[in-house]
Amino acid sequence: MKHTILIIEDDEPMRYLLDVLLKKYYKLIFKNDGLAGMKWLSEGNIPSMIISDFNTPKMNGYDFFKSISQSGMFSEIPFVFVSCRTDEAFKNRCMKLGAKGYLEKPFDPEQLYELLDGVFKGKIEQ
Repeated sequence: MKHTILIIEDDEPMRYLLDVLLKKYYKLIFKNDGLAGMKWLSEGNIPSMIISDFNTPKMNGYDFFKSISQSGMFSEIPFVFVSCRTDEAFKNRCMKLGAKGYLEKPFDPEQLYELLDGVFKGKIEQ
């Protein structure tokens, strides 16, 4: 059975790219923003991992991550950021809050595969 990944991404080309790269290995659920992701989670869905962009409408990826990381129900779901945001202070803040990874766009697909594989195999810790 494939792992389910919730992907929070509003950019259509990036959604397409992630779909092409990952659909062979994972079941993918796409939502445009953190608010839609929260709604999906509140309906009883628990993914194996969440991948989120930072810049999304209605609720950005960081606020979405803060909300679920403070929730007893969703705090154990591994969370990975894939974002254009490059400042180290922000990356460090995400990792201190509990993100399992941070990948800058544009990225090499191999980096994405290695990151996700490492998270699922428990090789990547906070």
